[in-house]
Amino acid sequence: MASKNYAEIAKRKLKKPGEQEPHRILVYGRNKKGKTTFSASGPRTLVLDPERGTKELNSEGTLVWPVNEWADIDEAYQFLKTNQAQESFDWISVDGLTRINNMALRYVMKQAEERDLERQPGFVQMRDYGKSGELMKGMLYNFHALPYGIVYTAQERQESTADFGVEDEDVESADIRFVPDLPKGVRSAVNGIVDVIGRIYTVKVTGTNKAGTEVTGTQRRLWIAPTENQDTGYRSKHRLPSYLKGPTVPRLLEMIEHGKVAK
Repeated sequence: MASKNYAEIAKRKLKKPGEQEPHRILVYGRNKKGKTTFSASGPRTLVLDPERGTKELNSEGTLVWPVNEWADIDEAYQFLKTNQAQESFDWISVDGLTRINNMALRYVMKQAEERDLERQPGFVQMRDYGKSGELMKGMLYNFHALPYGIVYTAQERQESTADFGVEDEDVESADIRFVPDLPKGVRSAVNGIVDVIGRIYTVKVTGTNKAGTEVTGTQRRLWIAPTENQDTGYRSKHRLPSYLKGPTVPRLLEMIEHGKVAK
C-alpha cells in the first residue's frame, strides 16, 4: 500500500483563517417579527419550511422546500450535496428549528412504538428526548459541512432565574433571559457552529415625513451584542453596534465584515 503524501494533502487543506468559509447565522424571536423574511433575504436562497411561513415571500431567486416530517430533512440534505443544488443556491434557510426539533421527537417516538407494541402511543419517555437531541445534532453537523451560507431560525422563550410561575411575554426584568426555544443540548450545538446569534424584535419609532408631519411606525431590529438577558453574540474582528436596523442577510454580513453598514 502506497504511503500518503501528507505534504500534498496539507497543500490542499491549509488556508488562511476565515478563507472560503460560508457564514452561519442563528436568529430567534417571537411570532411575526420577521424571522422568515430575514432568513430568505440572502441571494439565491432555498428555504426549508416546516411552518408554512413563506406564503408572503416575494424574494427573487428564492425557492421553498416544504418540510412535513423528519424524513423531508434528510431528503433536502441529500439534494443539497449534489452539484445541481450547489450550482443553484448560495444560501440555505432552515426556517424553524423549534418545529423541526418537535418532528425529530415524534420520529423517535414512532420508531419506539413500532418496536414495542406494549408502549403507550403518544407517551414521551425521557430517553426519547435524548435520542431526538442526537438526531438534531447530527442534522446540524451535516448541514454545517455543506458549502452554503446558512440561516437558522427558532422561536423564542424565556428562562427565569426566579419562580415566576407562568411565563409572561410582556414582563421585562433582569431576572428573565430570552433564548432560542430549543433543548439545551441542541441550543448549545447550534450556538457553537454559528457566527452570529441574533434576537429579532420590533420597536415603535417616531419620525417626520416629507410634509413635516410627525408619524409613528414600527422598526425591525436584530440585536447581536452579548447581554445578560439575551442569548446573543457574534464573531467579528470589528466592534459592532448593539443592533442592526432593518436587518437583512447582506446588511448583516456587511456589518460583520466591515464594521458598519453603508447607508
